[in-house]
Amino acid sequence: MLPKVSLHNVLTDVLEEVDRSQNVDDVRKQEKDLVLLKVLSKNPCVRNLHEVGHTLEVVYINTNAKNQLYTIGLKVSPAIRLAIVQHQQGNIYLGNSRYQFRDRFHFKHCYHCQMLGHISLECPEKDKSPACMYCMKNHKSSTCPVRKDITKHCCVRCLASKHSNDAESHKSHNAGDQNCPVILREINRLKENTEFISKNMM
Repeated sequence: MLPKVSLHNVLTDVLEEVDRSQNVDDVRKQEKDLVLLKVLSKNPCVRNLHEVGHTLEVVYINTNAKNQLYTIGLKVSPAIRLAIVQHQQGNIYLGNSRYQFRDRFHFKHCYHCQMLGHISLECPEKDKSPACMYCMKNHKSSTCPVRKDITKHCCVRCLASKHSNDAESHKSHNAGDQNCPVILREINRLKENTEFISKNMM
């Protein structure tokens, strides 16, 4: 599996040239093409490897509705990732700014049953009441009365886990916590299956 990296808080001027009068699919394609072009123009070590066939692909561009900044996800070859780390101290230059990349390990998380490996639309429990992300009770997470009271949070995923340590710690966090032991194990599994080193993998 090729590495994926993300850039956070990317300024909106990076995509100001996009013609937004077109349909959504065309706008998305323009955005991805423009980001790719700008990454290649400002990062010579990336451009040199891309020109000889190494993977550089814009996977997604998300907008933060609150502050109107972008999060951009890239799929890169191990050699491109290594070049960014070694030659650019982990920075990717885009527009007039530089952004420290973060490795990204994507997994599916169901917000209906709170389990990993599928999304809500594919949930085998979708005919049942939802499990709350915060308190495990049968209501939508958005309506949870203890959502802001972390002393009452618990994790339905850990309680259902086959690992006894997970079940014992289920009252220490909620199912959305990135430090959930089940999530951390999944991230470690994805790390082990990601090719970070091979300079030959393109």
